[in-house]
Amino acid sequence: MLKITILTFLLSLTVVSLSQDDLAIAKEQDIPEMRVDRNFKWKYKRQLELLRRTYPMALKAKELIDDYENDLDGIERKRKKKRYSKKAHKILKEEFTFNIKDLYQSEGELLMKLVYRETGMTVNEVIKNYRGGFQTAMYGGIAKMFGQDLDATYSARGDDWITEAVINDIDSGTVKFDKSMRKMDKAAYKESMKDYRANRKKSRKKYKKKQKKN
Repeated sequence: MLKITILTFLLSLTVVSLSQDDLAIAKEQDIPEMRVDRNFKWKYKRQLELLRRTYPMALKAKELIDDYENDLDGIERKRKKKRYSKKAHKILKEEFTFNIKDLYQSEGELLMKLVYRETGMTVNEVIKNYRGGFQTAMYGGIAKMFGQDLDATYSARGDDWITEAVINDIDSGTVKFDKSMRKMDKAAYKESMKDYRANRKKSRKKYKKKQKKN
């Protein structure tokens, strides 16, 4: 009887010890939050379409900025650094001007966030680093006209979690995606605008016909 009592007591201590260890492990584990969205499938598709134009641009921006940062590290004189920063700004402008102009508002807003995701800097900070206050103010005014925020950041676990899910699928090869950026020149931009205006006219005509029928 005494043996049974001792055995029961030892077992109870083991159970308590195990339960306390399990609790400690559970506390230490970083359990990912399950995100649920009724319209996930639709939102996923929409973000994928937006990313087809914007993600390659953000990756190109990161590539250029990384190159500039490496070059700047090897320049000691402030005057030379300033001169190089102006040159970098000019190249960035030439690379992206017409591509950015051709974006829809929703694509422009996403691009701002993606630049932060890839470079760790807001668009505002990129402009400041490679140009100056006047240019920043000018671009800020243009951005506000189009409803874009130059200080936009990116939250992979917050508002941008669906975008992050799509990017993870792109990077893993689950989704077919071309990461190369197609540079748009002035002529291509003008042609794109012609197509855009023509499509808008068609849409308006269709809308007016429907209104007359109703």
